[in-house]
Amino acid sequence: MSVPLGMQELCQTVAIPAALLIEIVEHGIIDPSGRGPDTWQFDQQALITCRRAARLQRELEMEWSGIALALQLLDDLEQVRRENRQLKSQLGRFRSE
Repeated sequence: MSVPLGMQELCQTVAIPAALLIEIVEHGIIDPSGRGPDTWQFDQQALITCRRAARLQRELEMEWSGIALALQLLDDLEQVRRENRQLKSQLGRFRSE
């Protein structure tokens, strides 16, 4: 089990300024628990997503709405791949019977 990160810890871990993290949250890319920046807590998935978002913004200079869409499409693609692997495994069991 991982320990949630506060805003400062997440900013330090991802190496981004607080203003950038606030933009990421405002665009719905990650959703912290807590009422505001002073009380925000981020889980491990938010950390991973934040790293990906910051990298896309830095390397491709994408706008936040494009980053949100790109991350959603990447997540959807990974879900389809997982389902495909599962279905191939199930099909393999039927073929061997």
